[in-house]
Amino acid sequence: MLKDKFLERIVNSEEKMALVTIVETKGSAPRHNGSKMLVGSQGILEGTVGGGRGEYNGMLAAQDLLKSGGFTILDIARLGDDPKESLMICGGVNKLLIQVLEGAVLDCWRLAAQQVAQGHGVKIRTDLSTGAVKIVPLQEAPSEGCFDDLLTPGKNLLVLGGGYVGQAIYELGIYLGFRVTVFDDRLEFASRERFPKAEQLESGDYDTLIDRYPFDDYTHTAIVTRGHLEDAQCLKQVLAKQGKYVGLIGSMRKVRLIMEDLLKEGYDPQALQKVHAPIGLDIGAETPEEIAIAIMAEIIEENNGKKGAKAPSE
Repeated sequence: MLKDKFLERIVNSEEKMALVTIVETKGSAPRHNGSKMLVGSQGILEGTVGGGRGEYNGMLAAQDLLKSGGFTILDIARLGDDPKESLMICGGVNKLLIQVLEGAVLDCWRLAAQQVAQGHGVKIRTDLSTGAVKIVPLQEAPSEGCFDDLLTPGKNLLVLGGGYVGQAIYELGIYLGFRVTVFDDRLEFASRERFPKAEQLESGDYDTLIDRYPFDDYTHTAIVTRGHLEDAQCLKQVLAKQGKYVGLIGSMRKVRLIMEDLLKEGYDPQALQKVHAPIGLDIGAETPEEIAIAIMAEIIEENNGKKGAKAPSE
């Protein structure tokens, strides 16, 4: 996945650039497959493929390719016998795909960017033997000898509740590159003074606000309102929507009571099991800032397909 600013640079920049992508990782390495950087004649413009000597070598290869065009594959070994003398001691190997963004390659990326801007996920497939690129259906199975890039509309974070915890989640979400929306049923807790960079900020009835919000498959929702009733009200509404992640704040007892009530009302048990409740990873968080870190860590975990510590049991 790419951040919006990455795609925007590809689409809007008039500078000739090369795209460097990790397409294979063996052993231990700092970045995963799909990690990217853009390189221009003066150096790295955006992104990272792991830093250090490996990234530097990738940048040099990209700058050389800018002079000739086309694509190349570069193996970067992150190995070292003496940690005092080596800049790369991770113990892994990255295979880098380097493409000059011109012609059919640039056209494909710009078309993908248009679809992403319209709210659609896109998969770009690159043939690693020929450099040919094309857009393929998201559900299409991987093809041998090819690398698939998944591009999504971005990371949307809906924060239901503008109190201290909601404000801390908002601040960390902005820092991590999420497009953050904040709703609260109290006017004084939904002010631009508290949330100056919010994509959307409104106060009013939660049912109405949630119903108007443009949920999609990449929406992350943190339910952190001022009370038990409001939390339950929000959860009922959100369960009927699309989304990547739903988290509900509260003690184990509070969560259990809400879930029992929803089951009695006929809500789908499988849908309730997907709710992260209590919200956040168990890191012993107490302050609003610590709670926000636990929540955003769980969202990152969900997006990356990892499994960390369980939620608090008390």
